[in-house]
Amino acid sequence: MRHALIILLVLLAPAVHHASAAAVGANPAQEAFDSVYGADVQRVQAVRDPKAAAELATRLLAAVNEARGQPAFQAVLCEKAYELTAPYPSSQPLAIEAMTLLAACLPEKAVQSADAIAAVRQRQFDAARGEDRLRAGEALIDAILKAADLRAQAGAAADAAAAYRRAQTTATAIKSDRRPAIEARAKELAQAAMTVQEIEALKKQLEANPADASVREKLALLYLVWLDDPATAAKYVDGVQDAALRKFVPAVAKGIEAAPEAACAQIGDWYAGLAETVPAAGPKAAMLARAKAYYTRFLELHTTDDTERTNVSAALKKAETDLEKLSVSSARPYAQGKWIDLLAPVDLAKDVVQGVWRCEEAAVTTTSKGTEGGPACVMLPVAPRGDYELEVRFVRKSGNGAVEIPLPVGPTAVAVSLSRNSGEASGLELVGGKRPPDNETSVKPGSLENNHEYTLVCKVSVVGNNAAIGVTLDGNPIISWRGPLTTLSLHPNLRWPHPECPGLGAFHDPLVFKSARLRMLSGEAKPLRP
Repeated sequence: MRHALIILLVLLAPAVHHASAAAVGANPAQEAFDSVYGADVQRVQAVRDPKAAAELATRLLAAVNEARGQPAFQAVLCEKAYELTAPYPSSQPLAIEAMTLLAACLPEKAVQSADAIAAVRQRQFDAARGEDRLRAGEALIDAILKAADLRAQAGAAADAAAAYRRAQTTATAIKSDRRPAIEARAKELAQAAMTVQEIEALKKQLEANPADASVREKLALLYLVWLDDPATAAKYVDGVQDAALRKFVPAVAKGIEAAPEAACAQIGDWYAGLAETVPAAGPKAAMLARAKAYYTRFLELHTTDDTERTNVSAALKKAETDLEKLSVSSARPYAQGKWIDLLAPVDLAKDVVQGVWRCEEAAVTTTSKGTEGGPACVMLPVAPRGDYELEVRFVRKSGNGAVEIPLPVGPTAVAVSLSRNSGEASGLELVGGKRPPDNETSVKPGSLENNHEYTLVCKVSVVGNNAAIGVTLDGNPIISWRGPLTTLSLHPNLRWPHPECPGLGAFHDPLVFKSARLRMLSGEAKPLRP
């Protein structure tokens, strides 16, 4: 049926186009859609039945994959599926899926997609109560911030700042721990918007007096430092009094790969010096990152172990330390008692330890194994310091591979291993150097059902040199362990640079981690970055 439908559309769309070419505002994709689905849409809209809307939307979304090479028609399918399902709470996940698919098929519609998802999340938040309201609020914040960041990437800093202020309002309403970070980013975007306004004013001055070197220098510095755009800054450096600007800006505008060895060290020092002159954290971090990149490039080219290499190595270490201080100073700890979404701060470029992972809506998914037979694993970049609960919802799609959840336990760490050895056992790994089939925490059999959404809850407590770990799976207790911290350890194939953070892992088979959240029972949780 689907293939027949696509053939029909391929034949129909040109005919519709020719038949209506004279019509003002003719939309062949919309007309083709109406010819195939128009009656169904009218019927569903007339009955106002959420189930009927969901069924038709599901059909439309299935047709999107069959309409490859017809982006305009794919857009109509996604937009109509959203229109049908967005009003009904039971079908709103389909509305979100439709807009996610729209952005994937037509990247130019990413902002429209993000705004539409935020509108659904707003409806869900407005309707939610109790703890559901907190979850809905965090999801709304995520949606608003995604739309805001897309606008920031497009250069619309003022619009992005306004969106961040909206997210700030929601964060205040639900007392989200992310509110300080959102406020800081809102201020950065507001500063960026002011910078754009200042640039426009200076450009008008330069039009009136093209020979004004002071205006040219101000423009070059604004683009270089505040917007981190050396290519545009290079257009204004001719004739400025600052010799360093005249020398280095044209060089960095060509890209780091074009810089010769000696210039890399000089440019690194210059950027590090610029970082010292900037009061705001955002531009300061950008200058330090540029310095770090040029220092690293120098060390790649200059392999001789001499004084110059030693000096640049020291400068690189200082730049890295200063960047880390900026990150830590703006990363505020999470307080006790509130659930923290651990998937939201995951950056796959930084947090994947092994394997191939991807983000899908609010979930992270892996379809590959790690290196040398180890698990695919990703770090959750929040470090709990005290007693805590960790809740993970996951679905194994196929196979019988193990699920691994590394847990920090005071100064050490251990993993909850489910379906170890193709379902032979589940338990803690390692206890006394032994794996689940052979240690005191073993639960046999440890098999898992594929395509079933499991909820794993781990409770970790530390008192002195001893720890207590309790684990439930779908509400059923499976592990209850107490003992010395010295008996716990992680298997070598699960270790990463930040063992104080929990993680997610999968052996060989595809897994979808729907959510991961943490609640501190004592102490606090520290994010690795803002």
